[in-house]
Amino acid sequence: MRPAVRRCAWLVLTLTATLASNAAATWVSIDGLEGGRSLCLESDGRPFTYTVVSDGGEARCTLNGPRRLKFISRYLFTADDPERVRYSVTMLVDGREVLDKKLTGKPFDGVARCRGDGRVASLRRGYIDLPSGRHEVALRVETEGEGAVGVRLFRQVKRVRKTWMPLTPARYGEVRELEFESGNRSSYYHFDTTTPLGFEVGGPTTMRVRTRLDFDHTMNGSQTYTLEVCIDGETWRTFHFDVEALSSAMWLGRPDILPGKREELRIPVPRGQHEVTIHCVRPDDCGVAAMVHIPKRDLDP
Repeated sequence: MRPAVRRCAWLVLTLTATLASNAAATWVSIDGLEGGRSLCLESDGRPFTYTVVSDGGEARCTLNGPRRLKFISRYLFTADDPERVRYSVTMLVDGREVLDKKLTGKPFDGVARCRGDGRVASLRRGYIDLPSGRHEVALRVETEGEGAVGVRLFRQVKRVRKTWMPLTPARYGEVRELEFESGNRSSYYHFDTTTPLGFEVGGPTTMRVRTRLDFDHTMNGSQTYTLEVCIDGETWRTFHFDVEALSSAMWLGRPDILPGKREELRIPVPRGQHEVTIHCVRPDDCGVAAMVHIPKRDLDP
């Protein structure tokens, strides 16, 4: 094994033991690493594809920064290897070594090769921060044993939670207030076969429409209803739903009507100003309450 090298000052390393803040991070696998063959390993009944790197070899790819990278590795034992084998995974960026992880592989019963026999070690990992720009990234392997190392490389993806804002329709029948057993309330706009729900919407955006069918006390079991969505007077799509009544909520001031369980549909609105209309076309006497939202970013100037 080679001695540890000096890490580059412009790249920050955070070891697994100190990475508790990344527990909720979303990681996307980087497929198609060059420099090694593919190997299928199975863990908890699920197959995963690793790139096999032999002693002295490396797996490579080109990536854009800035972003956080993670590698995971498993030592692949041969029949002649002992129960513990030491190996290293060195990460290089544009030919410069930025991380040198000294690792030990021990057989792990929870993972196996999808085809063929051979012991596989438990998982080991490491992290780096890739700076801005386009870079060549490599994972170099050295091992004291006779086997190779299976590696996978991941990039962190920051998921920005979408904030939805309520959209007030231009045409509707009435406003209804839904109260749940918890005491929480939500406002809905009611429409029926004679009075559709109408909006003036500036695109591009996406309308999220949550609907509840009216149930009276004589309606048992599930009921079907059909909604037709028109954009600028032309039918865009028809939606068919099959729902049951919701027993854990009630319409305030309307004890004769029970709310149906919620169904959701999405309407992509193209660029420009458009008229969006939602009709309840079946059953003939249907009534539906709707709550409509669009992403907050589409409302911001």
